[in-house]
Amino acid sequence: MYSKFRKAAFRAASSVLIAIVLTTRIFSPLSISTAGNNAPTAHAASVVDKKKDDHTYRIVAVGDSLTAGYEYGFTEQSIPYGFVEHVYEQALFHGLRAEYINYGVLGLRTSGLNRWIDAVVSGVSVKSSDIQSGLPDPRAERIFAETSLLRSALSEADLIVMTIGGNDLYAVLDKLNKGADHAETIAVLDKALDTYETELEPALRLLLSQQPNAQIIIADQYLPIPPPLKVGSLIFPLYPEADRLFLKDSIKQLRERLNQIIDRLVKEGFNVKIANVSSSFIDNELSYTSIAKGDIHPSRAGYAAMGKSFSKAIWGDYRVVKPRAKDSESALAIVINGKEMISANKPMVVQNRTFVPLRSIVDALGATINWNAAAQTATIKVADRAVDLTVGQSSFRENGTVKTLNAPPAFIHTVGKASTLYVPLAALSEGLQFQVIYRDTLKTVFINK
Repeated sequence: MYSKFRKAAFRAASSVLIAIVLTTRIFSPLSISTAGNNAPTAHAASVVDKKKDDHTYRIVAVGDSLTAGYEYGFTEQSIPYGFVEHVYEQALFHGLRAEYINYGVLGLRTSGLNRWIDAVVSGVSVKSSDIQSGLPDPRAERIFAETSLLRSALSEADLIVMTIGGNDLYAVLDKLNKGADHAETIAVLDKALDTYETELEPALRLLLSQQPNAQIIIADQYLPIPPPLKVGSLIFPLYPEADRLFLKDSIKQLRERLNQIIDRLVKEGFNVKIANVSSSFIDNELSYTSIAKGDIHPSRAGYAAMGKSFSKAIWGDYRVVKPRAKDSESALAIVINGKEMISANKPMVVQNRTFVPLRSIVDALGATINWNAAAQTATIKVADRAVDLTVGQSSFRENGTVKTLNAPPAFIHTVGKASTLYVPLAALSEGLQFQVIYRDTLKTVFINK
């Protein structure tokens, strides 16, 4: 299984234009670690919240290895934290009750994408060989077996995000690697660009036929080849400079083709945009990719930069929580309906459960509170929902129905003369039917209506 994934990673590396070039000319051959990998994130089709309601903001990701969130050293068991996960977190930051599903396939070309989406729209079952011969992704058969699920997801999508096109330029790399001059390579490039344009536009139109109201964000391509290193008056090219400039121009031409496609769709009234990923990688090639290790896929920093580019295309900004001290009580941040809860009384973690100061959380939720001092019971209401929490009790009431707490009971925390009632966040928020998502990558709890 791991050997299959090694091959997948090596071949999928061509999706951003340089892996094979640098690994054959500068770095040692690409290898994939099979040791334990503790990196956070998703599988090919991961859904965070499967609850269906009219308020859910649904994100669907489809594309190549960058969409999948592949990083150097990944195995099939690795959990990605790619740009898709960043987009999902940004949806939560914007107060959206969000969920996402990721159908990124290593090695996927634009022609394969077009065939796949055509199968989705047609409602037919497909195998890997029906979509693209020689696909290197060891998960491909499982992913394509879920084509009917992708159809359902697309029909309900609010947002579709995508990376595609890098693998189309593999032939250009191969030509340069074999020593072809630029005049000869231009013919290969022109064919790749024509294929990209003629395959991508119908694929996007098919996606829009499934959900014409969805917003589609597609990334341009970055070039992970660093420019020549300069040390004083000395210049050390890491790659033949003429070829690097040729590839740089190739990416520019690919972007121009993408611009033309998007312009046509926008003129027809569709909400389709480009995430300007390429610019953020300029002068950051070594830190934003793993090229020094022989792999051109983004590093964590690179995927974060991609996430920012996508978020700015979607919402116009990229949000983070305020810096906080790294101690056990204050390291956790809470964001409610898109606003970070700032309180003198910090959240606490008790037996792996998050507890919050009641007064602060109630104000942030826009709820009302009634405190029965004799019974030491707080009644919290939002619209037609009510939760009763009693100090020291292992149960609570949700609209009058007694339920067992899946956490220690509420308690009063006293510091000097000040006493603060702390309640279990999950019981309170879920009892009031808020979505509660904890993202360990951010050490942040998101609460959204």
